[in-house]
Amino acid sequence: MKIIYIVILLSISGCAHIDYAPSVNPHTALSEIVTKYALNSSDLTCEGVSAVNCLALVHELNQLMLEHPNNKVILSVSAYALYKSGRANQAQSVINKLLNLPNPPLNALSLGINLAIEQGNLAKAKQIAQYAIDEFGTEASPYLQMASIYYAQGHYVIAANYLELAYKFGTQKSHYYYHKGLIAEATPDNALACHYYNEAIGFDAQHSQATARYAKLSVLGNCKS
Repeated sequence: MKIIYIVILLSISGCAHIDYAPSVNPHTALSEIVTKYALNSSDLTCEGVSAVNCLALVHELNQLMLEHPNNKVILSVSAYALYKSGRANQAQSVINKLLNLPNPPLNALSLGINLAIEQGNLAKAKQIAQYAIDEFGTEASPYLQMASIYYAQGHYVIAANYLELAYKFGTQKSHYYYHKGLIAEATPDNALACHYYNEAIGFDAQHSQATARYAKLSVLGNCKS
């Protein structure tokens, strides 16, 4: 998840009806947690030297969910934190609740798609992705995720069509060319795939996946220097 995940969620939170503690504003409480754990300045990392105290973060968000059980922004951030901290089953439970509420945020839908893909449930992933496209048709991410689903199913022409829609609605060029590389490699056309991975790296030198695949194809002699 990118930094924009938290920013978007906070920006759309608005005012919420509060049953648990009328004196506590859920938006304010969530903002304090976001600031405390620097969620608005970097991706959440729960391992390595840059790890935050994810256990404490999850505990605070769980408490906030108990106080405001139907606040979609709190639920979305909580699902994200649970997922990033390795608690995929708990994240799935929160996502399921969000999917049963009206108008779930796009980022919650995106996480739901990712979880379904990771579980191998491509039918469910496709269903959520179609809902995201229907509700957020001018956003690039659901088209990109739909392209990934069709790619995983081996439907490369349909995947390429959704990828073009993602590009039309503003997906990052590095993502666009990386996925074009994946489709080309699967076709297979390794020389073309190498070209696309190189394009992705040109737009984002830190794109580790494109770099790894470009290196692999280079070793196999598919990439021109």
